[in-house]
Amino acid sequence: MSLIRVAILATGDELLNGSISDTNTRDIALILGPAGYQLATSICVPDTPERIAQALRLLIPQHDVIIATGGLGSTGDDLTAKTVAQALGRPLEENPKAVEMIRSRYAKLEREPDPQVLRQAQLPQKAVPLPNPEGTAPGFWLRQQGCDLFFLPGVPTEMRAMLKKTVLPALQRNKPGAAPMLQRNYGFFGLSEPQIESRIPYAELPTGIQVGFSLEYPLVKVSLRIATEDAETRLDTAEAQIVEQLGDYLVSRNDESMAEHVGGLLRRAGLRLALAESCTGGLISQMLTGVAGASDFLERGAVTYADSAKIDWLQVPAETIAAHGAVSKECALAMATGLRRVTGVDLTLAVTGIAGPSGGTEEKPVGTVFLALSAEGIHQVRGYQFNGNRQKIQRMSACMALEWLRRFALEMLT
Repeated sequence: MSLIRVAILATGDELLNGSISDTNTRDIALILGPAGYQLATSICVPDTPERIAQALRLLIPQHDVIIATGGLGSTGDDLTAKTVAQALGRPLEENPKAVEMIRSRYAKLEREPDPQVLRQAQLPQKAVPLPNPEGTAPGFWLRQQGCDLFFLPGVPTEMRAMLKKTVLPALQRNKPGAAPMLQRNYGFFGLSEPQIESRIPYAELPTGIQVGFSLEYPLVKVSLRIATEDAETRLDTAEAQIVEQLGDYLVSRNDESMAEHVGGLLRRAGLRLALAESCTGGLISQMLTGVAGASDFLERGAVTYADSAKIDWLQVPAETIAAHGAVSKECALAMATGLRRVTGVDLTLAVTGIAGPSGGTEEKPVGTVFLALSAEGIHQVRGYQFNGNRQKIQRMSACMALEWLRRFALEMLT
């Protein structure tokens, strides 16, 4: 089965001036890859007819499939259909099926389309309109010099829906892909990228396995990719080898977040958790409650930012803060134990620190963070010195808190 050469053409001034990020290229790759279609080229051009036409003339002779996003709509900068018609020498004409699609969409909204909206039905001659289940602008498909060109809206939700429901099925009928590229992703916390790479047994991995690295601060993400008929079997083997070497630091798999992984462990361990956050400002609670079902294990979270909140809500002795400061081992431990005393839950965790950019001292510089954990017969506290700006320090503090919870839950499960 021959390799299908696929190109992406993203159009839009906003993609090039920094107003928005191009997520469509990523999403197209993620949707097509498992079906056996690998991207050969990706180009982003502004909303100018000359640049769009130039890109098409460059891409068509070198590719079997082009997926273009953007420039379909009813506003003045939606120039894709007109530009394609001119570039390919196909007159622009009103497509009856496209008109029907637009009217049908508006009928569901109980509205009548105005003439400006119906401009979206002006398509290049012999173009096949593509239904848009999420919006009003139809896409279109045409063939030029043996290349299949699919033109989709730039709105991510519309693009994804059309790609999955229309474009991919059409490709699979007309130009079947090669062996699908399967990928598994793993998140690791507590080791740097070089440390992780040094532990991967490259020489022992199954033939064809590709290893990739990326950073999702503060996690290091490792991907395993392969495109063979027995990809699942080889990935199983490679995964077992990776887990054997790095399993102690594994905090997520595939689309799972670190918080989702930790929440699953807390749920399995039957633990009820309460949180007391100062420098993280509720970030730990936000991460845990971002996953459905957090009520199974999270009883409450308190943002005790001021000293008065620590004293009133957590029963931290005022003299503890006076003697050691709000950012101290003593205060962190008092926060955790006080919270467990007033809630009666199985497990409490507290964090206090200096996220910056101001507030640090020579004794306690910016990035000083203390974590404390309290459970029946267990009281733990430790200080850290994290680096980076305010957001990085808060993110690292929250992830370190999740790491404490992960390891505690694992101990309860063994």
